[in-house]
Amino acid sequence: MLKRLLLLIFIAVAFKGYAQEQPDYNVENIPSALKSRANAVVRNMETTVDMRAPENVILNVKKAITVLNKNGDQVAALALFYNKATSIKGVKGIIMDSFGKPAGKFSLSNFLDESAVSDFSLFEDARIKRYNPNVLTYPYTISYEYEIRFKQNLIIPDWYATPYSDVSVEKTSYTFISKPDDKIRIKEYNYKGNAEVVKSDKVISRTWKVTNLSAIKREPYAPDPDNYLTYVKIAPEQFTYYGHKGSYSNWKELGKWVYDDLVKTRQTLSPDIIQEMNNLVKGLDSDKEKAKKIYEYVQKKTRYISVQIGIGGFQPFEATEVHRVSYGDCKALVNYTQSLLKAVGINSLYCVVYGDSYKKSMDADFASMDQGNHIILCVPLKSDTTWLECTSQDSPFGYLGSFTDDRVV
Repeated sequence: MLKRLLLLIFIAVAFKGYAQEQPDYNVENIPSALKSRANAVVRNMETTVDMRAPENVILNVKKAITVLNKNGDQVAALALFYNKATSIKGVKGIIMDSFGKPAGKFSLSNFLDESAVSDFSLFEDARIKRYNPNVLTYPYTISYEYEIRFKQNLIIPDWYATPYSDVSVEKTSYTFISKPDDKIRIKEYNYKGNAEVVKSDKVISRTWKVTNLSAIKREPYAPDPDNYLTYVKIAPEQFTYYGHKGSYSNWKELGKWVYDDLVKTRQTLSPDIIQEMNNLVKGLDSDKEKAKKIYEYVQKKTRYISVQIGIGGFQPFEATEVHRVSYGDCKALVNYTQSLLKAVGINSLYCVVYGDSYKKSMDADFASMDQGNHIILCVPLKSDTTWLECTSQDSPFGYLGSFTDDRVV
């Protein structure tokens, strides 16, 4: 009898402890201000990046989000990308009803594994594990935790306090952990206050916290959300990426690494190609006329096809290879055009830009590798500067369009 009583007491205490550990995600506890204009509410999100070494960066995310209506389902879905430099170490989660009571659970075995090749690429080495909760009763809450390992630290994921439109946030935090002797650059955007810093002999921990953010509705022709959203960017000075190592603390140093390590060695042309280009511009008087002739030659000869594999996401095909196969992505076609211009004595600049329907400039005061998604070519001529969109087969010489014009590159 005594043993049975002790067992019942132990179970009761254990259950009570478990209940205390579980946050109360009852929908009724959400402040009414956070429900206004919101399809979902982030109840709590804890993001931790632990940079243990340049080739060993661990991302851990703990997140609970309440979906208020069907429009919030896409926010509850979880999509995890991986490739040879990125591995998913584990995922676990539970689904709760409107009272915060568990209604189901899931793990990595419940995810669909798919190719993550974008619709403009011929081939990419990225894949995606995707999970969509099959819940038909609203509201509901999904809580999960996952861990991802990056074998590189050239790109540290940006942290946004509000990563979605039409979603409010109860509380969210971001912690970045590094060694005391690691040199890192940090820039906070629209963040009030200072990060909490904890130092020890082995690590330095920096934490940013934000609470009670109302939902923001995206509107057509609205300014770049980065103008008003709260986010943090981090870039280590010493980095490793697919076997390539380097260091930078500003745009000049980063640009030098990109050109010296990734681009310059890909611009060799055969004597036959060089002779062909000189014959092509023979009789033309100005550099502008020559540049136009070569640009039109590239347009007629090549077409845009994207291949993103490993370092190839940043490094272009060799110019001779593009000449042989007559295709390439933005990097390859810009590098090819630049090489042809160089063959006739015309200097040009390989430029990284962020291309999108709304104008978004590179941050001139904070260099990092993840700010651009496209490459264009700048030809600084004597009378003016001409910009070339080398992926287009029909854009006029010197025309960019709204995708890349009027922004810092």
